[in-house]
Amino acid sequence: MKELICVVCPRGCRLSVGDAPDFAVTGNGCPRGAAYGKEETLFPMRIVTATCAAIRGGDVNASGDSLSGPRRVPVKTTGGVPRARVGELVALVQKIAVRLPVREGDVIVADWEGMGVDVVATRSVE
Repeated sequence: MKELICVVCPRGCRLSVGDAPDFAVTGNGCPRGAAYGKEETLFPMRIVTATCAAIRGGDVNASGDSLSGPRRVPVKTTGGVPRARVGELVALVQKIAVRLPVREGDVIVADWEGMGVDVVATRSVE
């Protein structure tokens, strides 16, 4: 048996998820909580937020560093990625340097690992 707190809505129901084969969920206040409990137990997914480096058009020195200082572009995934692979995605994002300007919603990484999840800018940066 696994104990969880549902995050689907603000109620925060305390869920109990049974063992295989049915993974019965109790404690949920709605059907969405039951679905969340099962998914979180079987295949946990996470929305990933991070930042990547930003460089102005030609303002880059020989080592690839921005001459204008450390600017960051906030990004997030457009959907969930497997919890076990979050570190891999964050490591990739931290290696990316995006040329400015960037607009909110611009795709920074398209269809990561063929999962149908993009990494997009969450703020415009000039």
